[in-house]
Amino acid sequence: MKTPQIKICGLTRKEEAEFLNRQKADYAGFVFFEESKRNVSLTQAIEIKQKLNPAIQTVAVTVSPDKKLVKQIEAAGFAVLQVHGVLKPEILEYAGIPIWRACNLKEPGDIRNLEQHEKITGYVIDAGTAGSGRTFDWNGNREALEKARGSVFDGKKWILAGGLHPENVSEGIEIFSPDVVDVSSGVEGANGKEERLIAAFIRKVREHEAI
Repeated sequence: MKTPQIKICGLTRKEEAEFLNRQKADYAGFVFFEESKRNVSLTQAIEIKQKLNPAIQTVAVTVSPDKKLVKQIEAAGFAVLQVHGVLKPEILEYAGIPIWRACNLKEPGDIRNLEQHEKITGYVIDAGTAGSGRTFDWNGNREALEKARGSVFDGKKWILAGGLHPENVSEGIEIFSPDVVDVSSGVEGANGKEERLIAAFIRKVREHEAI
């Protein structure tokens, strides 16, 4: 079984960048959505981003973005644009960086409705309510996600998100064998990301190297 890459999402403090550097995460996610408690301004994100090891790819997490926001994200040097909500056709045409299309999975049929485009390089399969800290129905959607490997996900990264934490990530990997695992609230304490939880999460993921 291959070892998934690891995305730690929702960075809000400079010290969190150091946590990711030390623990050797693969991706760092920044949320640009005012309704999220993890929302950061572009200025804040750039300051945190500057502390990251250049080997860690940065993902700008958005909800129904417009061209202005996409232009700002690209100018700031983000590697990937992650889109929840509505992905407008003009954004698909305009974007100059790869797009990860997010799906808040409520029922198996939601997967079939995902857009397909050469600029979409990955699909983030998240819980029905983004940021809820809950998983989607793993068993109820297992068959649909397996079928998607040969269709919607073919040639793309598939990113398992929604409610992951150190205690359940191994099970998620066993069930789905995703390309990337994406965690946010599952590695947080009262004041944001905690390095001990990030370390525990990454250790659990990397245990699969020996399988």
